[in-house]
Order: sequence, then structure tokens, then C-alpha cells
Amino acid sequence: MPIMSINATGSDMVSVGSSREQKARQAGTAMYGSIHNQNMAPRLENDHSTYVYGSERISTHRYSHCSTISSVRRTFCLVALFDLCFCFILWVIYTQLTDGNTVWKAFEQQVANYHFETSLFDTVMVAAFRFALIELGYALFRLNHWWLIAISTSLTCIFLIAKVFLFEFSHDGKQENPLSYILLLASFIITWVETWFLDFKVLPTEKKILLKGTHGESSERSNLLQHAEEANRGPDEERDRYYSPAGSDDESDVERYRSIPSTRTHSRKASQSSINGVTGRQDQEYLKLAKDTMEMLWELVNEKGWSTEKKSEDDVVKSAYIKKLKRKIYKLECVLDIGAQELWEETIEHVNESPSWNPTLLEAKTLLVVDEKTDLSYNIAAEAAGGLVSARDFINLRHWGERDQTFFIAVNGASFSEMPPQKKYVRGESGPGGMVFNRIAGEPNKCRLDWYLNTNLRGWIPQAVIDQGLTSVLMDYCKYLRVHIRDLKSRNIS
Repeated sequence: MPIMSINATGSDMVSVGSSREQKARQAGTAMYGSIHNQNMAPRLENDHSTYVYGSERISTHRYSHCSTISSVRRTFCLVALFDLCFCFILWVIYTQLTDGNTVWKAFEQQVANYHFETSLFDTVMVAAFRFALIELGYALFRLNHWWLIAISTSLTCIFLIAKVFLFEFSHDGKQENPLSYILLLASFIITWVETWFLDFKVLPTEKKILLKGTHGESSERSNLLQHAEEANRGPDEERDRYYSPAGSDDESDVERYRSIPSTRTHSRKASQSSINGVTGRQDQEYLKLAKDTMEMLWELVNEKGWSTEKKSEDDVVKSAYIKKLKRKIYKLECVLDIGAQELWEETIEHVNESPSWNPTLLEAKTLLVVDEKTDLSYNIAAEAAGGLVSARDFINLRHWGERDQTFFIAVNGASFSEMPPQKKYVRGESGPGGMVFNRIAGEPNKCRLDWYLNTNLRGWIPQAVIDQGLTSVLMDYCKYLRVHIRDLKSRNIS
């Protein structure tokens, strides 16, 4: 059995350690890849294919050839088939009502004696052309780009515009069948529905499925490989790691988000922006904003003009238009079976874990610790109101403390140069608001949470949709928070 010499150099020690770690990583890859070889394939360093695991595997040119077509793509192909069938049925009905001829006589007039100015059979042929392009491109060849549907829609629109100008809706002194108008309009509308469905549903949904399969699923295999990679990462690489928010879909996004050094993201001690420990100018601005936000939060606490939006047992959502802020503010009141200080500390210390129990959040990440009571966080809010309000991301400054024997967390929007807006999300704006954790007299194991939500979702969203979306988010938050509190209590008991 070989024995390592005590005189071995540092480089020898490093090479031996890295060799063992590399072998462990290779063993883990081989072991888990062989166990799950029917459902997943190891992603090799020299392989540019992308594999998606689970029931929603996708197959395009870039993906595994054994993958199945996604359900949303199948639906899109069925829409194309519906387009063809619908146009054909309308045309058959149209021919039977034209000039009172028999079916076959009408067919002969429309097809055998075809004229562009009098026949609508060409609309069926255009629908067949669209169907052939879509089925070949998006079902057979599994294209994942919009260029083919753009060609189909453009050619169809050009044809329909020419048809409208040249078609004889009335001839021989007789008024044309009204179905001619319906057939042309239906062809135009369905064409644009197909375009919208591909661009806004099929491609984005498949991209989310792909990202979930390659980045979002937590598995024993992925954890093993991740630990192995972290063990092999040197000190210089550790400083240059990049933080990639959930949903990043290309390498340019990853390169834009450089992580903050660990001394400023994971420490609750006062940050040091210089070697001498002098607070930096940016930190001073954050602290001033935190103080102003705290004062505004207490003005909201003392506000009297709240009106009820929605009520459910112990949960109430209220709203008020605050003239000073020139915005409608929402207030959530809920009674919870947990002490005020315990919930306050849980909210402060474990904010990054909140997406694990709160589905209204896709991601939460502490970007910067300003001091012991102030930090900067990045949040991605899930879509709301049944998808009418798309996902938004926010950068919020949090400042917490105790005032008048009441615990609070003041929240306000802030900017951070190292986290610019992303292409995938609309960057929302938060105004002064926050949470207040009130003790309940005689019940130390209960508290009343007041959440003052002040947000500008941006975009062209009707106020009614905003009211519905934010009200639902607040009510759902209470439901998820109660489940989380029960889990906390069960862990503490065990």
C-alpha cells in the first residue's frame, strides 16, 4: 500500500486531491447515468445537445432525437388541422347555397371552372398550404423558430388582401352568399391566431420546460455533480462565479449577473466598502432611503382611509389612495398562529428560502448586505390573474427593526448596477411599504401581520386586472404562510 511522503510538496497535494475529486465526479456521472439511462442522458462536456427530463421532454433540432413532442406543440398542430377542416366545411356549405345548384354542379363551377374573381376554393387551398407548412416544419422537423409561421402568415395575408379587392361579392345582379365574407374573415383570423399561439405560447413554454429540466429540477445526480464542481473550483474561480437568475436562457444573460462577494451577501455584520471600513457613498444612499422608507411605512400604519377589497375569515385585503405617493396602496391584515418576533426573524433571515413554500415567488436572492438591519434583495414574482399579469422582477431595499414595541420590515424599490433589467421579465417598481408584525395582547403565540403593498407593475394593464391580481396574491400569501408556519412548528417539535 503506497504511503504519501510527509515531504510532499503543495502542488503534489493539490494534484492528488484534484485527481480524487475528478475520479469521484466521473464515478457519480457514470453511476447515475447508468441507473437512469432510460429517462435521462449525461450531458458531456463536448456534447452540445440539451436533454430535458420528465414527462414534458421536447424534441427539436437541438434536442435529443428520442424525445417526444411537447403537449403545447401538439395543440398548435391540432389548431392547424382545425384551420384546414373549418375552412373546408365553410366552403362546402358555401357551394351548396350558391345559385341553388346541386352539390356536384357547384363543385364543378368552383373547382373545374375556377376563376379568381368568382371562386373561393382557393381559400381552402391556402389553408391546406398553411397546414402543410406547419405540420412539416413544427411537427416533422420540430423547428423552434418563428420564421416559418411568419412566411405562412405573410403569404396568406397578401392573398386575402388581393382576394378582397378582386373578388366579385355580387355578380349577375345577385347578392353574393354571406358565407363568402365569413370564409375570408375566418381564414384571416385563424392565421393570426396560429401566429400568436406559436410565438406567445409554444416557444416560451418549451423554453421554460427546457430550463426546468436542465437547471430547475433538484435531483441526486445534479446535486452530486454540483458538489463535485464546487470542490474542483479554485479560489480565483470562486471570486469570478456568475449568478444566473431563474429563467436565464442564454449565456449573455449569465455573464451580465456577477455574484456579490460572500462577505457582503451572507454576513449580517456592517459592510466594509473600503479597506479602512468607511461606509461607501452608495451605502449611504441606501441607508438614507431606508430611513425615509421607515418613516413612510409608519405614515401608512396611521392612515385611516382604508376600504375593504376582499375578506376571508381572518384575512382582509384593503386599499387606499395615498395622495402623498399618488398611488393606490394595498394592505393585508391576517392573524397567524406564531409569535410576532419569531415570524419577524424568520422573514428576515430566511428570505432567500421563501420561493420553496410561496409559489407566488419564482426566486429570491440577497444581492447586498448594507448593514446589520438593511439589505438589498432581488425577487421574481410569478404571473397572476390567470396569466393576465405576466411575471415581474423587483429589486427591493429592506430595512428592519422594532418601533413602539412593534416589529417591522420596511421595503422600497432601489437600483443596483450589477442587476440590470432582464429580457424575460418586466422590471416592476416598488414604492415605500413593508410589513408590520403586531403582538396580540394575552396571546404570545399569535400575531397580526399587516403587509402594505406598494407596487407599480408597469406595462399597459387595466386597473381592474391589477386589483384582481394583487388581491389574489395577498390572499394566497396568507394561505401559503400558514402552511409554512405549520411546517416550522412541526420541525421545532421534532
